[in-house]
Amino acid sequence: MNTQTYKPITKEQIKKIHVLLQQKGLIEDKTTLIGAYSDGRTESTKELTLQEAQNLISFLLAENAEVTIRCTKVFRAIYNLAWEMGIIYGETEDDYQMNRAKLNMFCRQRGTVKKNISEMNLPEMQKTKRQFEAMYRKFKQKQ
Repeated sequence: MNTQTYKPITKEQIKKIHVLLQQKGLIEDKTTLIGAYSDGRTESTKELTLQEAQNLISFLLAENAEVTIRCTKVFRAIYNLAWEMGIIYGETEDDYQMNRAKLNMFCRQRGTVKKNISEMNLPEMQKTKRQFEAMYRKFKQKQ
């Protein structure tokens, strides 16, 4: 057997797991996830082995990559809707940076979530996308 399997979790791993769970909004599911990654042996982060912790962190990071891809797609949809409505415009890198700033300001002031689009998690971005879709429908009706 691999001796690493029985080594206890490190403090750094505990912190990383909690940060990742918070970032993903999975903190309420913590005990379920830990139970799954310890084969039902424990529901406490402190009782995970080093290998179990590594497996859980890998899962959370892999999910993070998938969520990042999905967030990027939603951001592009929002950006395109704003472009179609004439809220943002231009084609240079400076224009792109200015447009991101405009979208952030709009989302802070008038958005449903009231924070920068760059700081939103996936569910918040999806809510913002629905808001932009509603705005786009009204925009099209006026034309």
